[in-house]
Amino acid sequence: MRPQVRPDRQVWPPVPPEPVEGATQPLPPVPRDVTPPQPRHVPQAAAQQQPPPLPQAVAPRQPPAPQRHAPAPEGPPAPEPPARPRRRGRALLVAAGALVSIAVAVGATTYDGYLFYEKVSAKETRLVPVAPGQAGTVYGIEWKAALTPTEAPPNSKHGDTVAWLKVDITEKVVDPASATMTAKPDEIRLEDRAGRSWVVELAAGDRPTERLEVGKEYRLAGLAIVPKAVAGEVELSFRPSGYRADTPTADLFKRGTSKPDVDVLRFRR
Repeated sequence: MRPQVRPDRQVWPPVPPEPVEGATQPLPPVPRDVTPPQPRHVPQAAAQQQPPPLPQAVAPRQPPAPQRHAPAPEGPPAPEPPARPRRRGRALLVAAGALVSIAVAVGATTYDGYLFYEKVSAKETRLVPVAPGQAGTVYGIEWKAALTPTEAPPNSKHGDTVAWLKVDITEKVVDPASATMTAKPDEIRLEDRAGRSWVVELAAGDRPTERLEVGKEYRLAGLAIVPKAVAGEVELSFRPSGYRADTPTADLFKRGTSKPDVDVLRFRR
């Protein structure tokens, strides 16, 4: 029969509970007011024979954390790498360069032909003087010119220090092969003895644009303003055009087919 354990009694040290089926040996009760026994004196020899105390648990040594930035070596600081250009800006520059290249390629041939024509006609000049009251002939066309003083327009603001001159130019085709030269003359101007020049403004007129009638006079009228001091000495000059209305457009910029306008008529006074 298993003895009953009263709840007011404890054992020291406490023991784990045993299964009901097993048998237990009751321990004598320990009075509460009893002082725990004092350790007895152990000789030094016996103390030396006692096993050494167990070492305390030591936390495993953690490896040092890697440094994010290594210390910079002594000496001058290393130069920073150059900043890389933005991809978008480079793409825009490449696209702009491609557009410019296309434009240059397309207009190179036309501009080259025009530049050749312009340089030849501007640099080469053959002066053709015309005596007062006479006519000058260039490209099978006869030209006459006259200067006449005229009144200033009512809305003029130039004052009394200038003179207005009326310019009359007539042309007549004398060679049937030149009947298609319908263009107006270029560089129409008045020039004094000192080399100063003034531009002449021509009216539109009613000239045909495809073919001129042989033997018929066509008139061009214009106005010019010059200082009063040189109004009686200025002379009219212009460069007749060799353009033909029946010339194909593709041939206008071909070298060798465009005839430069080198003749300049100057009507003496």
